[in-house]
Amino acid sequence: MMIVTLPKDSYEKINKLLVSQYEKNENVLNAIISGMNRGIIYVDQVEEPRTAIVYAVGLEYFLLGDPENEPFNRHLGHFISTQLKQDSMDLCGGTWFISRIFDERWKETVEKVVNGRSYFVDYSVYYELDSIQIEKGVKHSLQILEDEYSIVKITEGLIHTHENLRDELTEYWSSAETFNQYGLGYAVLSNEKVISACYSCCVNGDRHEVYVATFDKKARNNGLATLLGQRYIDECLERGFSVYWTTDESNEPSKRVAEKLGFNYSHRLMSFEFEF
Repeated sequence: MMIVTLPKDSYEKINKLLVSQYEKNENVLNAIISGMNRGIIYVDQVEEPRTAIVYAVGLEYFLLGDPENEPFNRHLGHFISTQLKQDSMDLCGGTWFISRIFDERWKETVEKVVNGRSYFVDYSVYYELDSIQIEKGVKHSLQILEDEYSIVKITEGLIHTHENLRDELTEYWSSAETFNQYGLGYAVLSNEKVISACYSCCVNGDRHEVYVATFDKKARNNGLATLLGQRYIDECLERGFSVYWTTDESNEPSKRVAEKLGFNYSHRLMSFEFEF
């Protein structure tokens, strides 16, 4: 048995591998399975998958199913070093294998196939928006932008005319048109350049996963992420969307912004990381 690519019209076959509530509610994972966001699914067999790797382009890999599937595991190390490495480079220039683990038995499985590479274990922290508190008015007041800054909604036209924003969004979305139809976001402009953006990196039904990117290093740590996040959240709530935030446990600035915006800690999951 080899590891094969699952045809897109068969993605729903791995739904039976989503056992825990964390798997069933994982926004990025389910956005790939539904075909909403860019991704590839690899399985041990097409008809009745027992084990799967879901690649969310530009983000991470999800290891699902039986972590003790020996025929699958025998090919896993070589598959990571060849197929996954090449697909990652081709699709987004990625050079790291970052895997989200729901069943910690996967850690032992992956440790056996890293082929001497240095690796480290981290945790991804999940937050959910406390919309009740926000509706009661418990939120930070909007700061005043400096004169050279302006906030605009992310539109198809803005994506097409700003290369850094286009490159960012199309890692996760198949096109600017698809993002414009299903996602939403806001950007800060300075001298007609996008210097920061807050947007839906994936959509799972009415559940939006938010991501903030600041392209100009000089603009970091001055409150733009919070400001954009407030605009983004306001529109999500107006449209009846749920909002979620995920970050690395070690990313203290990101966690502080999440808490400022009214997100509450939900849970954490192990991630296993090494360079291809």
